[in-house]
Amino acid sequence: MQTLTMNTKTNFSFELFYAERTAVTTEQRNEVMRKLEPSLNTAFKANDDAADATVSDSQKGSYNKIIELVTTQTDAQIEETLKQFCQQTGLTVAALE
Repeated sequence: MQTLTMNTKTNFSFELFYAERTAVTTEQRNEVMRKLEPSLNTAFKANDDAADATVSDSQKGSYNKIIELVTTQTDAQIEETLKQFCQQTGLTVAALE
């Protein structure tokens, strides 16, 4: 008998932004924001080939982006990926309701 396992996908929404005081230059900020969607997809696909991160503008300004993530990853995996990503880019993350 063959057992099928289903990986349930979950949708997550969060905001990535630059805090007021950060050591990242304007040029670095612009580059990170320009490549944000493909960079996030690369980071999340390391643990889930089907992960999909979509980036959209926030009403809070050009250095604030809304991220919609669809993935089978656990909360702990998502948290670790975001932690590493934010450490590398200087971004701050906030969960959205």
